[in-house]
Amino acid sequence: MKKRFRITCASFSLLFIGLVIFQLTHGSIHLTWSEIGQVLTGHGSAQADLVLLQFRLPQIALSLICGICLSLSGAILQLVTENPLADTSIMGINSGASLGAVTFLAISNLHIPLSQTYGLPLFAVLGSLVGACIVFVQRRLQQPLQLLLLGIASGTLLNGIILLIELQLNQFDFDKLIVWISGDFWNQDWSYIAVLSIGLLILLPLTIRGLWASDLLTLGQQAASGLGLGVAGKRQVLLLLAVLLAGLAVAGGGAISFVGLMAPHIARCLVGNHGRFYLPVTALVGVNLILFAAVVAENIFAPSQLPVGLVVAVITMPYFIYLLLHQSDRETI
Repeated sequence: MKKRFRITCASFSLLFIGLVIFQLTHGSIHLTWSEIGQVLTGHGSAQADLVLLQFRLPQIALSLICGICLSLSGAILQLVTENPLADTSIMGINSGASLGAVTFLAISNLHIPLSQTYGLPLFAVLGSLVGACIVFVQRRLQQPLQLLLLGIASGTLLNGIILLIELQLNQFDFDKLIVWISGDFWNQDWSYIAVLSIGLLILLPLTIRGLWASDLLTLGQQAASGLGLGVAGKRQVLLLLAVLLAGLAVAGGGAISFVGLMAPHIARCLVGNHGRFYLPVTALVGVNLILFAAVVAENIFAPSQLPVGLVVAVITMPYFIYLLLHQSDRETI
């Protein structure tokens, strides 16, 4: 298993390097390696500086942040809820984070002095907590499809509130928010990316620590409790970490869907169910999935660019439908 894990990690790492190279050089404006070298040494042209430092490198950084956050958040939700269909986009958490971000932008339009660099991630995280509370307060809903339906209902409610707030904005901000909520890297300022990176660096060690001995949760509540694990406390901590990671991802890339659903399933198929193996692979799958979607979004209809979330949805939706039908068959049986 260790050999398989190392081979899998090496393969996805090489894929990531290949996607980074393609992202840096290709797009509506092609950059050669000499031009990239000149930019990195401070001797590049104004156009090359703009393309590389203000667009492509920030997209790679945000792909890394959002991929890690969404994939780990989805893996934690599936572990805590014992629901293979759990994902931040399905459970209404992404919608809650989007509501928080839109609320912040609406408040900013009232000429209230708020820092977007710090305020937007904070409001997105608070919104994700609201979205999670709506779903998980209903503890009696234990069946996967029941939880799924409640998540969809809460997401629809929150999206309706988002639309009402958007209608109060001017046309420019409205169009910008529509694209961002569909899943796109909207704010590519390096100071903003630095704040998100700090948030991830804080949450990542806490997540690793919180996932310690989490494999016992797969045995069921009674068995895990019998082995000395505080199941209720462990689940609450992990759920909080999943929600915080999702809020951070939405602040960076909008409401990108199904990454947290697909990445853990692919990882478990490749390296099994042991947390020390499949969780790192889950993060690698999530990062590569979003970066691949970013490459496709920028190049397939160049010079026009698609929202990254739209490409991710097209890639992952067939797998979600398969899982949904498979889960329905199991519950029927």
